[in-house]
Amino acid sequence: MSFFTKSLQNIGRVARQMGTGGFNAVQARLAQAGLFPGGIAGLDRRSIGSNAGTPSSTGDWAVKLTLPPAHFGQLMANSPILPDTMMADNGMRFPTTPFINLQHTANYDPRAVIHNNFPYYAYQNSQVQQITISGDFPVQDQASGRRWIGTVHFLRTITKMYYGGELNKGNPPPICRLNGYGDHVFSNVPCVVTDFTVEFRQNVDYISIETNPATSGLGLTSTSASLLAGTGNPHIRNLGRGAGADSGTISANRQYNERQPLQAREASVVNKVPTDSLITITVLPVYSRNKISNKFDLKAFANGSLAKDGFI
Repeated sequence: MSFFTKSLQNIGRVARQMGTGGFNAVQARLAQAGLFPGGIAGLDRRSIGSNAGTPSSTGDWAVKLTLPPAHFGQLMANSPILPDTMMADNGMRFPTTPFINLQHTANYDPRAVIHNNFPYYAYQNSQVQQITISGDFPVQDQASGRRWIGTVHFLRTITKMYYGGELNKGNPPPICRLNGYGDHVFSNVPCVVTDFTVEFRQNVDYISIETNPATSGLGLTSTSASLLAGTGNPHIRNLGRGAGADSGTISANRQYNERQPLQAREASVVNKVPTDSLITITVLPVYSRNKISNKFDLKAFANGSLAKDGFI
């Protein structure tokens, strides 16, 4: 064992023994996680307690915005734009850990009393304010690119009212379900999407995502799939602003396009998708009068039994 490795082990051992006595809180947490000061990976690795346990009843920890299966089936069962992964989820999920801003308020009305130094406050109501969810959507291959396109299309759909045709004509946009981080954080929270934004940055590469509306889902043509199965993704190309694409990649794009049969190229649809973008969604929790009157009880809420009904 080298002198450097022994020194690092000694530093880590001292950090764990001293705790917060001679180190700051950050160093203490690194020591508890089996890491040396400075974030250097230690040889004494141990599992972090916050990552242990069983996923929630929804099946995973991911932050997801979905529709009830019946509503999703009515709207998007035959949509060629959503990939199979979104079909299985009945909506979208964030591929990375998003930023979430959650605010609860209890509103009180000040009562002005004559000849009094302090006002009296009359309780009005309580509410959960709008929730802001913002997360990065990296795209590095065809699968993640199709998920990005499907996510944007899904958000465009659920922010529109039912108009035209015979399905729920005149109804407002559908009510979604927010899930994430376990049963007692976000579990089937009913909400509506009030707005969403997608950043199309100018300083990143854009990847060519090949789709074929004639097929089920956003799939590649058989010719494209066989070519992509070889040496990775030949579609990434630099549009002149982003870094990372070289002449070899661009040359591979040209060779790939030349090898494709003309018929296959005409049948497919190519979309340019940013390799890195930020999607921000604002949702507003909504509860029906019937659900509030017949299901909500403060004692039941306090002991956690109402979490399954979406109350937060």
